[in-house]
Amino acid sequence: MTPQRIVLSRRAGFDLQAISQALNGLPAQSVARPGPWGNPFSIDTVAAETGLDRARAQAEAVPRHARWLGGEIEADRQRPSLEQIRTTLAGKNLACWCRQGMPCHVDTLIALANG
Repeated sequence: MTPQRIVLSRRAGFDLQAISQALNGLPAQSVARPGPWGNPFSIDTVAAETGLDRARAQAEAVPRHARWLGGEIEADRQRPSLEQIRTTLAGKNLACWCRQGMPCHVDTLIALANG
């Protein structure tokens, strides 16, 4: 099975693990902020720095996350190693708050974890 991105929800009855199992039988892991896997480059911060609207700021925050993981830029916390990413996230569906169809750091994490 190929790990997929899942959109988190605050709706009553939302069960991340049940949704993940129904999707493809894999366990799920939230990679949203404020956890260690969340993108340290928030949409609001990028928008404030660049003057971009929220959609364009989100599109900018995602490659910043990839560059941070690759060691090209720094953030306000230590980056996880590729080994940590693979050990913790490989073979899991990953979940974040980003809407379906929008850029999300989950795509980078899935690629690195399962690459």
